[in-house]
Amino acid sequence: MFRVGSLLPVEGVPPGSTLLIVGPPMTGKRTLAMELLAAGFDDEAAAVVSTDSSAAEIRTAIAQYAESPADQLPLGVVDCVGDSHGPESLGPLDSRVSSPADLTGIGMELTTLMERLYGEYSSRLRVGLLSLTTMSMYAAPEQVVRFLHVVTNRIREADGIGFVVAHADTMEEAHLQRLRSFVDGVVEVREHDDEMQLRVLGLPEGNTEWTSRKTDQRSRAEPPSAAVGREATADSEPAAADAGGSTTTVAPVDGSLREIFDAVRADAPTLTVTNYSGPPEELAVVERYFDRHGVEVREASMDVAEPKSVALLHRGDDLLASESVPALRGAIDIDAGTTDTFEKRHTSDLLTNLERSVYGASAADKGLLIDVSHNVELLANRTGSGRLHAGFQRLSNLVDDAQAARIYERLASSGVEVHVYGTPDTEATVPGVTVHEEDTEEMAESWFVVYDGDGDPERQSALLAHELDTDNVYDGFWTYKSDIVTRIDDYLTATYLDGATVGGRSD
Repeated sequence: MFRVGSLLPVEGVPPGSTLLIVGPPMTGKRTLAMELLAAGFDDEAAAVVSTDSSAAEIRTAIAQYAESPADQLPLGVVDCVGDSHGPESLGPLDSRVSSPADLTGIGMELTTLMERLYGEYSSRLRVGLLSLTTMSMYAAPEQVVRFLHVVTNRIREADGIGFVVAHADTMEEAHLQRLRSFVDGVVEVREHDDEMQLRVLGLPEGNTEWTSRKTDQRSRAEPPSAAVGREATADSEPAAADAGGSTTTVAPVDGSLREIFDAVRADAPTLTVTNYSGPPEELAVVERYFDRHGVEVREASMDVAEPKSVALLHRGDDLLASESVPALRGAIDIDAGTTDTFEKRHTSDLLTNLERSVYGASAADKGLLIDVSHNVELLANRTGSGRLHAGFQRLSNLVDDAQAARIYERLASSGVEVHVYGTPDTEATVPGVTVHEEDTEEMAESWFVVYDGDGDPERQSALLAHELDTDNVYDGFWTYKSDIVTRIDDYLTATYLDGATVGGRSD
């Protein structure tokens, strides 16, 4: 049995098991997972997939829970947040995948890491996936389910233990049930009377009752390790993050949120598929993947017979990369092939050249945008400083959502300067939060969450979307690109913050 100490109300967890840790945002799920990963270093090793923090930050946080120096732990991290942190943020067991969307690449790196830990350090492995919700922002739900299925099989074969974190509030019940079917137990987390509670379902010894686990507000995110992670990369220059390694940046725009949105979208590359002769479902997989990256997919016929079914990634007349559509689909689609393992899977030069810092959300529903919003909010909460803007379209969207109000009150109390905006269709007061009543068309149509990272380019993030004519359908993008985040923050600050009183109201 794997030991869990007092972290869970069970005696232990059988080898080969994976636990899904689910609950609302900012209730301590991520902290619990890292504490569980840190609980076995006496005779075990740990592998972590991080989709929202650098390898350096993950190693530092887990080392604090383990009360051991990070460089002395048999701990490796598959870092999926991109290249902006620089190679010096990687430890000797760490590796990097360019995006949470590259599920095949993540699986390959995780497999390699598990085999190395098993061969060189310990036959007892703990595996963490932080988090499945972030993956769902970048890949289709069926791809995420398939990925989880393959990973849980790997954990079972290794007689290890896995901990997978996901938000339950935005996930469709059918999708959540599919995820539950591939794990061996579920840890449900909630907040009750201002304390964290949890219960464990599905393990052989039976379901547990709700159990209180006292924790202060700060520890619901993680230890204050952000400064350590930044120090490790302080000498690195922010990476240019345009597609194909281009250093082109969007020229400053001062007119409106819509103008910023249009300028960012206009700078996106295009994928042109020439002389396509394959099955429609193969091309559909490619189209869905690139839609998540804000990349338009076009078909074109050429007068010559060759090449057939080739995808060309380009910005205007500038060709960035090319690849056959079958090869591209094989790299994207985790269902491609006949094996449940990641060995010898195809990696794609075109995907490597695809810009990874601006992601699209065309005709997106509210569920996706809520997940993206939570991702920005959690980044701000873990940092505990800086400024965050959030546009709710109508202030009633904040007031009528008790969970959203709780999140923003918690953000403000963590040390983040929080500004919320919307048309004044109701009275809105959240402790510590500056409420901006803005009866404008821009605010009525715009959904945004923008975090300035407290001046650190590696911690900046933004979502910007506008509602289409169809109710609850949006066109937007999210980004970690510093110059775009700064432009949106500068625009909102200059346009709406003059004369505002922090923690009060701005009418």
